[in-house]
Amino acid sequence: METEANDLVFYLIFLLIVFFISVCYFFVYSGLFATIDIRAQRPPFTSLRIAYKFARGPYKNAGHLFTEAHSLIPDLKTIGIYYDDPQQVNPSELRYCVGVILSEGDSEPDNAHLSTFLEHGFKELVLPAVDHAVITTFPFNNTVSIFIGVARVYPKLAMYIKESKLCAHPMIEIYENDKIVFMSPLSRQDEFYVEETLEAELTNSTIEESENQDSELAQEPASHPQDDHTEDEQEEIEKSEINGIIEDSDSGSSFEELNHS
Repeated sequence: METEANDLVFYLIFLLIVFFISVCYFFVYSGLFATIDIRAQRPPFTSLRIAYKFARGPYKNAGHLFTEAHSLIPDLKTIGIYYDDPQQVNPSELRYCVGVILSEGDSEPDNAHLSTFLEHGFKELVLPAVDHAVITTFPFNNTVSIFIGVARVYPKLAMYIKESKLCAHPMIEIYENDKIVFMSPLSRQDEFYVEETLEAELTNSTIEESENQDSELAQEPASHPQDDHTEDEQEEIEKSEINGIIEDSDSGSSFEELNHS
């Protein structure tokens, strides 16, 4: 009986060791200790024609758009463009777009592919070729690779951009077969902003102006009750005040006469 108990304990310990090794291997395979080499260089591609959908809100909600885009044409690379710094912008106001790369360079997109995405509410945009961008790559072996990559890459990207005193925006993720390309252009940045981002900026500007006007109105001093009287009423008030003064004066004289008498 004791021997069977010892064998069971040994078997459980063995299973725990195997489980621990498997978990460690899984995370290592997912990129937990992958080298992150960040450089400012020419991107490995030129212009990109994409089909995209724009959205606002927490970046963690972008997953369903990636799933939708990938499910329509699984062979195409997916792309995400993130326009705001989540450390400085309210999560509900973050702007981003997600889609697929239809073609690269001078090549024309497949008309069937383009039609499929347009029918599902996607829009078309050409991202320009740039000479320099901040770039790094990360292994893309499974879904966990995405979470590990985002957690590890973006802090290093932010530090590199700050230390190098670069103006790099927006942040772009391109999902290839076995790697994720993280890129932020150093030129022609405005051409990476879809039209919906400009509409969002105009909306925010209008809201801010309205709030400022409301604030200014609230700070204006309240009008004095006398300001609301008509001219005739104001004259009557002034006359009554003068009569009151005269009466007070007469009353004072009578008091003096009584004292003298």
